[in-house]
Amino acid sequence: MKDSISKELIFNYFSGNATAFEKDLIDHWSADPQAREQLFIWLVEWENQNIQYNADIDRAISRHFSRIEDQAVEAVGEPAPAQRRLSLPAQGKSWLMAAAVTLLLLSGGWLARDHVRYEIYTTGFGQIERLVLPDGSKVVLNANSTLRVPRFGFGKTTRDVYMTGEADFAITHTEDHQKFIVHTEKNFDVEVLGTEFNVYARPRRSRVVLNKGRVKLHYLKGSETDQIVMRPGDLVTFDAPGHASVRKTTNPANYSAWKAHRFVFENESLREICDLFEDNFGLKIRIPDSTLAAQTVSGSFTALNAEELFEILADDSGLSYSRSEDGKVITLDY
Repeated sequence: MKDSISKELIFNYFSGNATAFEKDLIDHWSADPQAREQLFIWLVEWENQNIQYNADIDRAISRHFSRIEDQAVEAVGEPAPAQRRLSLPAQGKSWLMAAAVTLLLLSGGWLARDHVRYEIYTTGFGQIERLVLPDGSKVVLNANSTLRVPRFGFGKTTRDVYMTGEADFAITHTEDHQKFIVHTEKNFDVEVLGTEFNVYARPRRSRVVLNKGRVKLHYLKGSETDQIVMRPGDLVTFDAPGHASVRKTTNPANYSAWKAHRFVFENESLREICDLFEDNFGLKIRIPDSTLAAQTVSGSFTALNAEELFEILADDSGLSYSRSEDGKVITLDY
């Protein structure tokens, strides 16, 4: 069986093109721990080669601008010969683009405005998406997260992006030292030049972990703004009221391990891990016993989905559990 498994077959499987026989073959092969490790290595390689883009809106806007230009040509009066097709000056094109955007805003409301102004990348529960931005910066968007990138002027007049959820950034440094700013809805922004860092901005908690380079955090402290300059290994967390605290972490890369479907816990309480399941996978886990909820877990666990991760953690901790009838809620017990 081992000889019949190739990287080409596995890549075909990840693309959703494997036959039922091939899927069964891969299931039996991946039951072996060494084979499973190879499966994860190929998965990361496949995901890096298959960057996801959302280009439908771009094509729609491009077609829209083309129609407007064609209409402008026809409005001149007598149709010009093909070889003398009207070429609009730069100012005219800019005016047409602005008019098109205005038209779309008025006809489509706020939702249309966002889709015209921004490329919007969104991940569902359990989904990870890898992106390359127009300036060459790389972003890995974690599950249940959103990233908005300006369509017009990005990399020229601005490098501001807007995110919710969690994302890992590797920012490209520009010749003119243009700042890259990550805006969140949690009353803090991250300002960088060229660096690698992880931003976590979920409803219950927020944090920024710096892996390489240097970043500056701007955050709201009461009614005033304050800032923190972070250096490699710094971990900044924000509590519910927005107070910031800084500490060092010896393994900042652990906070980005989810990019390779690996979950690293360092004395994480079961309550905090349950929050992760809800945020990343949409799975609710209840722990009626407060003592059990405070129990901590440490270790590194590799899993492709919520079910697999939960089974590993339950077995490792020796916990029993029950499921609701619809399977969406799990209750933990000793």
